Amino acid sequence: MHRSLSNQSVALKSLISRTLHGKRAFLSRPSKAVRSDVRGHVVDRALKTQTRLSYPSRQKVLAAYADGTPVKEIVSRFGICRSTIWKIVTSAGQQTRNHELSPAVQEEVRRLYESGLTLAEITKKLGVGRVNARAIIISEGGTMRSRGRRHK
Repeated sequence: MHRSLSNQSVALKSLISRTLHGKRAFLSRPSKAVRSDVRGHVVDRALKTQTRLSYPSRQKVLAAYADGTPVKEIVSRFGICRSTIWKIVTSAGQQTRNHELSPAVQEEVRRLYESGLTLAEITKKLGVGRVNARAIIISEGGTMRSRGRRHK
C-alpha cells in the first residue's frame, strides 16, 4: 500500500501542485510571421513551404516551356519543382518534350556501364541525365548494380 501512495503519477503530481500553489499562467507563444510571396498565396500547414502559382504565372510557365526554355531555367526563374512544371504542362493539354538520345549515345551508355563505370561517372562523361541513363540500361536488358559500387 505504501508503494502505491508514494509513486504518484506525473499528472497527479501536477494537479496537486497546481491546486496547492494556484494555477500558473502559461506563456503565450509568439504569433507566427505572416508568410507572403510576390508570386501568390503561401500554404501554411505543409511540410515544406509551398507557393501557389497564380494563373498569370502558370501561363508564363506554359509559354516558357512551349518556347523551348530549359526546365532547369524555368525551375530557377519561378522557384518551383520540375514535377510541378510537368503537372502544369500536362494539365493544360500540351505535349511534353521528350529528348530521345541517339542510338550511338544509348550504345555508349550501355557499354560504359558494362565496363564498370557508375551512373554518376557516365552522366558526367556523356552529359545525359541519371534517369535517362538508367532507363537505357534497363531497356537494354541490363541490371542495376548497388548504388556507389563499382563492378570489377
